[in-house]
Amino acid sequence: MKTIPIVAGLLLLTACNKHDAVADNDQTATAAFVPPKTQAPAPLPGQAHQVPLAAYIGKYPTDTVGGVTFFDRTEVANALIAAVGDDKLRRMITARDGVTVPIFAYQNKIAAHGCEPHNCSAHSWTFVMNPDASGAVACFHDEAAMGDTSRWVANDEPVTRPGDCPQA
Repeated sequence: MKTIPIVAGLLLLTACNKHDAVADNDQTATAAFVPPKTQAPAPLPGQAHQVPLAAYIGKYPTDTVGGVTFFDRTEVANALIAAVGDDKLRRMITARDGVTVPIFAYQNKIAAHGCEPHNCSAHSWTFVMNPDASGAVACFHDEAAMGDTSRWVANDEPVTRPGDCPQA
């Protein structure tokens, strides 16, 4: 007699598992998902950066100045988000797995340059902005797709220009 409730319980569990498998294969919700737009960061009250951005010149983007890396600075992150709407390009610019050079002065602006490891001449990028973080633009060069031109992006509007991205 004790086996009947156990068998009935096992049958109910098996039926539940079949129902869950059908629900797991339903891709309707996944197909309709739209990721949220990237939000601009804001410093906590009393946590505003005191060190000027020019202090990063000569340092690598991953070096800290005042305890913060270049792309982790609130105003730099906001300038990058405003200039480049393409999340993939933003991630490439800020990635730590690419080759970078020290941040440099470029036409009275601050610039950070990077490239793909072992492919710098053919695949590179540069982020340029004023010392107050205004006027940000990003340059992206992919020789295979663009030849001797580069794509410059400001306010999420791309423009093609001749030549490679500026570098130190």
